[in-house]
Amino acid sequence: MIMFDKKRLKIAVLVRRFISTGGVERYAVEVTRRLARRHDVHVFAQEWSFQGSPPISFHKIPKRPAKPSWLNQILFSYFTRKAVGNGFDIVHSHEKVVDFDVMTIHSPCFRSYISQEKSPLRKLLIKASVPFSPQKLGWLWLEKKQFTSDRKKIFVAVSEKVKKDVQTNYEIPDDRFRIAYPGVDMGMKKDIDGSADRNHLRSELGLDQDDFVVLFVGTEFKRKGLNALLLAVSMTPIPKMRLLVAGGGGGRMKEFKDLSKRLKLSERVTFLGLVENVEDLYAISDVYVLPTLSDPYGMAPMEAMLCGLPVAISSSEYCGAAEHIKNQEALIIENPQDPKQIADALRKLTDEGLRAEMSRKGHALAEQLTWEKTTAATLSAYAEALRRKNIEEGT
Repeated sequence: MIMFDKKRLKIAVLVRRFISTGGVERYAVEVTRRLARRHDVHVFAQEWSFQGSPPISFHKIPKRPAKPSWLNQILFSYFTRKAVGNGFDIVHSHEKVVDFDVMTIHSPCFRSYISQEKSPLRKLLIKASVPFSPQKLGWLWLEKKQFTSDRKKIFVAVSEKVKKDVQTNYEIPDDRFRIAYPGVDMGMKKDIDGSADRNHLRSELGLDQDDFVVLFVGTEFKRKGLNALLLAVSMTPIPKMRLLVAGGGGGRMKEFKDLSKRLKLSERVTFLGLVENVEDLYAISDVYVLPTLSDPYGMAPMEAMLCGLPVAISSSEYCGAAEHIKNQEALIIENPQDPKQIADALRKLTDEGLRAEMSRKGHALAEQLTWEKTTAATLSAYAEALRRKNIEEGT
């Protein structure tokens, strides 16, 4: 086993966008920054935004064409293969590429789109359409290459949910996996509860100081379960309940605003769009609810817990972050497609005693989820990849 405290590694990190917004991108930035404190790190990216220490070397990868995404991904795999070469101890990819030593898997398999379809007729139609779809052929080819071409490759899944999804589609044993949950930014919590700042922030959003404020954060409204949440709010006569919706909507902002109007929620729901300082919203809200239909992990629920918000989230079948919930640190929504279950969670969260207990337990849990732990799990994957390399080379 290689001793990382004695050997300085030369590491190539592959990620299309090395920036701090977006789940994959932020994960890559946080882990890479920590790796660079002790190792020689080179980032191969189409774009980046990074300042300060530790020193990181950047290498430009062509961004042509930018769309369609599947073609850009295949070309990113091709260009990084040429650019990286053989001069690195570890090649670590956060993207779907062919050549790497360690890959962090941030999302379910594309193949699951077919394998998890429950309707036999629909599954047959999807399979029949594959040969005529360059997009589907491209994703399936790239995915098969990354998971089956080399048994030395080690995979880092961001949750058990993601690991199980891969193993359902490809026969990869447990010893080639590590789990590295995303961390939480410990500097995010703002101590403004009950202060003049909190009152001011609420007033800016048109909220009364005694409003019961429910917060939803998510870019893709449909996948994050906003439909069912709006229905739940419409059927829950909680006095002075207000719902704040933060996120771009995944191109469906108008659709969800129209749904809110049809449900006669215009005065109870505020669509904020993209919000830069989401910690301000955590600080002024009473509870956080995310009835997501599909989340490999989901960082926002744990950020909310760190900030002291009681949280209701989908079960681990739908949300990887729920894997942490062992001692009632959050309310679990077993079926996020059922508005009645979400409405029941909202009613439970009006209990101040329950909120206080969940706030305490959730905060204690979130404090344990550090990016240092994420980085340590990543280094464990590096060690296993290097061990397998050394065995093959006979060293």
